[in-house]
Amino acid sequence: MNENDQNRTPLLDALYHHLLKGKGNFHVPGHKQGRAWSGREKESFQQVLSLDLTELPGLDDLHHAEGPIQEAQELAANLFGAEQTFFLVGGSTAGNLALVMSCCEEGDRIIIQRNSHQSVFNGCKLAGAKPIYISGRLREDRPSQRVEAADLEQVLSRFPDAKAVFLTSPDYYGECQPLAELAEVCHRYGIPLLVDEAHGAHLGLHPELPLSALIQGADAVVQSTHKMLPAMTMASMLHLQGTRIDRDKTAGWLRTLQSSSPSYPLMASLDVARRLAAIEGKEKIGQVLKWLEGLRKHIHQLTHLTVVSPEAESDPLKLLIRAKDRRVAGRRMLRWLAEKGSYLEMADHRHVLAVFSMGTTEKDVEILAAHLEEMNQAVQEMPEGPVIQPISFPLWSESRGTYKEVVNMPRKEVLLHQAKNQIAAEMVVPYPPGIPIVLPGEVFTEQAIRCIEHVYLQGGQVRGCALGSPLKVYVLQ
Repeated sequence: MNENDQNRTPLLDALYHHLLKGKGNFHVPGHKQGRAWSGREKESFQQVLSLDLTELPGLDDLHHAEGPIQEAQELAANLFGAEQTFFLVGGSTAGNLALVMSCCEEGDRIIIQRNSHQSVFNGCKLAGAKPIYISGRLREDRPSQRVEAADLEQVLSRFPDAKAVFLTSPDYYGECQPLAELAEVCHRYGIPLLVDEAHGAHLGLHPELPLSALIQGADAVVQSTHKMLPAMTMASMLHLQGTRIDRDKTAGWLRTLQSSSPSYPLMASLDVARRLAAIEGKEKIGQVLKWLEGLRKHIHQLTHLTVVSPEAESDPLKLLIRAKDRRVAGRRMLRWLAEKGSYLEMADHRHVLAVFSMGTTEKDVEILAAHLEEMNQAVQEMPEGPVIQPISFPLWSESRGTYKEVVNMPRKEVLLHQAKNQIAAEMVVPYPPGIPIVLPGEVFTEQAIRCIEHVYLQGGQVRGCALGSPLKVYVLQ
């Protein structure tokens, strides 16, 4: 196989070949390539259902890949700069879980960025690992935090037995960590740098985008190929390079964590997304960046809205907008735009976030520009919300036990406003973005309680609270 022939789609081609030669379907799944469906459902799904096959001769096996799936993974590894790539059908969640469990056993310490996705902490629960939380430094007027190399050095010097460092870059807002510097610190201590790059599968495909985590020296990277590249939802990849990660162990955990009946349409979409990124990515992303440059200039001219300008190390395909002179909740603006037919990715207490990709059209940008111009007037009539200060965390903190020990301790439900100074038994997570406000073993602070209340009152989803009303949370007895 020529790994440089990025025009190829070996897995999709194998599926097409099967369609041509197949005479009788006497295998699962039970819809028999869509023949069991009827009506509008069949009309909508038929082409995808015809590819929804199983491990038949010529179609390979994700968990023992040596045919077209393996070829597709090797093409992906070549494009993204990895030595080995695994396709994921359980989202980046499966990859994050597998990496933690590949690096840690019961009682092992692992250093985790405090605002990581909940799947990283769930990995600690499954592995029985003891997390050391590291917080980035707050920056004025920006919703993200930066982990400095000197801060990581300080934490590693205190916990030199840590098995790995797990960081998130870029974050939901598109802001990246200084990974080259952080990788150098990790490698001096002889441990791997693991990166949740769920929102960064496209990085490095255009010179105006930040460099990818692999290029900057990360040992293992998980990407949600469905987020910023055109794969189907859940379709993701895990990339490895170097010798600091046990590849056989990682493959073993992926077999344990992922379905033994993986979706062929999802895997084929990874094959297609990789080809599109390789062949058309630079040109299409460049065109979208030009349209966004014009959109940003347009927003800067509006009276009552402004855009948070991306920094040099942040992703320009993320557009962060807020009211200029008033404290209007982002979730209120999100609902207003949805009523107009523009559905943005997420909102927080001040901002709405729009996400663009190589699938964005010029018409899309024009529609959003028109709706923002309308909202520029409407925002004057929207009520102001309370001042929500960013929650401050110490530079580092250590869990009171292994993650598994804490979540299995006796617990009780209390009203949210009664939880102050009590120890959380469950992570409390606004979704999106899936970043915990409170982690098991941490104390509920007044600040955290106010933040949870604000998200809840603005109609946001908060996972980890008890069902029902009034709002209750779980604390240790």
